[in-house]
Amino acid sequence: MNKLRRWREWGYIGDVEYRHSLNSLLYDSLARMESPDFAKIHVGAINSLSVEKVEERYLLSGGGDSSIKLWDLDATVVDEGTGETRVECIGQIPRKEGHTYGVSHVQWWPFDNGLFVSSSFDNTVKIWEPNSLSEAYSFNLGTKVYNFDISVVGQHSLVATAADQPFLRLLDLRTTSSTHTLTSHSGRILSVKWSPKDAHILASAGSDGTVRLWDIRRSNACVASLDMQQVGDTPTRTPMAQRKAHRSSANGLCWFPSGDYLVSSGNDEKIRVWGLHPVGGRNMLINFGPLVRNRHVQTLDPCLSPIRDAEWPYLFFPSDNGEIFMFRAVDGKIVKRLTRENHSRSACIISRGPSHLQFLSGALDGSISTWSPHLHPFDEMLDEDTELFGEHGPDVLDEIWKSMNA
Repeated sequence: MNKLRRWREWGYIGDVEYRHSLNSLLYDSLARMESPDFAKIHVGAINSLSVEKVEERYLLSGGGDSSIKLWDLDATVVDEGTGETRVECIGQIPRKEGHTYGVSHVQWWPFDNGLFVSSSFDNTVKIWEPNSLSEAYSFNLGTKVYNFDISVVGQHSLVATAADQPFLRLLDLRTTSSTHTLTSHSGRILSVKWSPKDAHILASAGSDGTVRLWDIRRSNACVASLDMQQVGDTPTRTPMAQRKAHRSSANGLCWFPSGDYLVSSGNDEKIRVWGLHPVGGRNMLINFGPLVRNRHVQTLDPCLSPIRDAEWPYLFFPSDNGEIFMFRAVDGKIVKRLTRENHSRSACIISRGPSHLQFLSGALDGSISTWSPHLHPFDEMLDEDTELFGEHGPDVLDEIWKSMNA
């Protein structure tokens, strides 16, 4: 790292190249944080995690045991029995008191910390007030709810839901009513995501192997069904009803922040990146290799690292074999295989946010793991940096990341 700094000072490399190189070093050193750890208080799988976007401090975890926990990522407590430092759980909605079956998804309201939403296999989508952890409203969809999403653009208050039925329902949090029903899938819908740039564009992935794009302003809302055979700019000749994004269920989605690309995953154990211009989309033919394992018909969304300096991000995928694979999204090259001691399968992974180089994953055994840069690869390189960043390893890397984002 000191070498990189000297090269920048001497003019051998520019600021952008320096940031890219330092960014690569930090991501290459990602490892599981041993302390502070999370207490294992969920009984069963962690199906969903969400960090609020205002302070990037408060974490929600939704469990297969029907409970929801609220954590303060900046607060720790010492376990009196073991003496270990733990992330503090500051509140919870106990089992069977909010939802009666497993929680499938949790998500903060994107614009403040005053509200969050949860969905469950008990057929409901619920709105919560986080200070009192009290229920504000409940929608009953009449069938299992696998996933939902809230738009980050802010032009409406619609929640798009993916459920055990072949159509999407849009719920309006302001009027507490169902405003739209979008039909075109032929099976259950497993994942749904709003475009990060256009408040009216939506993507959905279903058990019929299709990934569909929707414009909710149109009467015929389905504007595209992505076709794995479509690899160029020439419009596909495959009839709409025969287009498939995956050869088996499509169960995961993730947008690039620009809204120009979409990532999908499926039970054919493929990850695909789609270019969405021109409208209709094209398969970018990025090969993520043969290691991905994804056989369960359940929501399993990939995760992209925060994008800075106009570079392509890293893509994280929780594989069925217990590993979390980190790929370069630009070419599918595997960069790192993140593993835990017991290899329990991870059910979800999220980024803490652009201000922190941290990722959080939830596993089937009820544990939550934090992944951040590990100090050891930098020991020798950081010797001369202690005056700038302090003497304690984790603080050094945290300050480096913040300085890169300044």
